[in-house]
Amino acid sequence: MFSIDQQMTCSALRGLPRAVGAPRIFMLNQVAGPLAVELVTYLRDRGVACRVLAGEFGGGPGQLAGVVLHQGRRLVKSGMVRRLWTWGLFTLQGIWAVIQHRREDVLVVTNPPTLLLAMPWLKRLFGVRYALLEYDIYPDIMERMGVVRSGGWIARMWRRFSREAMVNARAVITISPDMADTLRSHLRPDEEIAIDVVPTWVDTDAIGPVERRENPFVREHGLLGKFVVMYSGSFGATHDVASLVEAAGLMMDEPDVHFMLIGGGTCQAELAEQIASRGLKNLTLLPFQPREVLPYSLAAADCQMVTLDEAYAGISIPSKTYFAMAAGCAVLAVSPPRSGLTTLVTEGHCGLHVPPRRPAELAAAIRRLRDDAALLTQCKERARRLAEERFSRQRNLQEFFAVLAKSFGWDHAVADNRT
Repeated sequence: MFSIDQQMTCSALRGLPRAVGAPRIFMLNQVAGPLAVELVTYLRDRGVACRVLAGEFGGGPGQLAGVVLHQGRRLVKSGMVRRLWTWGLFTLQGIWAVIQHRREDVLVVTNPPTLLLAMPWLKRLFGVRYALLEYDIYPDIMERMGVVRSGGWIARMWRRFSREAMVNARAVITISPDMADTLRSHLRPDEEIAIDVVPTWVDTDAIGPVERRENPFVREHGLLGKFVVMYSGSFGATHDVASLVEAAGLMMDEPDVHFMLIGGGTCQAELAEQIASRGLKNLTLLPFQPREVLPYSLAAADCQMVTLDEAYAGISIPSKTYFAMAAGCAVLAVSPPRSGLTTLVTEGHCGLHVPPRRPAELAAAIRRLRDDAALLTQCKERARRLAEERFSRQRNLQEFFAVLAKSFGWDHAVADNRT
């Protein structure tokens, strides 16, 4: 998060200082993280005039030079009531901003999920042209979390409005094939719309394999000569990090294997207490690492565990998967059998799959990778190749640009991009 010198209230918004006829996009995203910033700057660099309304911006003023930024209501994650309140306020800000800039093409990100529900009305009343970027699928998430009753009237109404939003959109974009299938389940049996799948991405130039002896993170933490199993990310109630702790306990008498937990979250204190009480000397717990350290910490692992809870199958895929692959690590997918993560790892032959909350099976998978050098090498090489071929930043940003250009008729922008 940074201070924006050019912050403006919605009532003060005016047209962008760009040439007549240039493509214009207005992104609405309550939490515009690094991926959103990379997308906007990519569009900017290809002649698209960009405007963003967000509560948080995951980039610096220099990186977003030339992009018009507007400060919206920040998301409050603590407590469902406060989260819903900030969703509602940002949704109202977004509606007002879209009305004022109805001649600009709009990209609505499902953060907050309530904003996209208003888009069909804005299209009917003001002729707004919009595309949807579905990172999260509602009401499915809230049903599976037990926030709303599955199949109840709230869920039915939300799904109906979700369907209306998709049917009236110029483009519907999501990040995995199984999420596209879930979105299609919102449609009527006789309805068919194109849903474009553009995965999230990783900078494969910045994140890549690093020779162990040249890796400062390996030297600092005494990992040379160890088979390193890592989890890097949030420690939350829906992340099965406990299985890694249990697996470490099962492998305490195998000193060539070392476990690392890097991150933070609601379960961090509990994990630290478990590790200390059990005397797990083969497990290191570290906080989130600085950005400049991340390429070295990720590349220190032989295999990385990526978790997906049962409730999120078909409605989410962890972006950390692509970072692990880019670093040239084998992937341990702790996920339901029928999920996009499991399919990616098993069909991509870049790691092994273990069902959630099966620490003994997780330990067995770790031993298999450690003991089978040919399998480990294959998984590592295949993971890196897949990251470069399917999940690189340059490739997927180009694909995203092409989807928007086709949907909004930015023909000259596509021509400029190709030259």
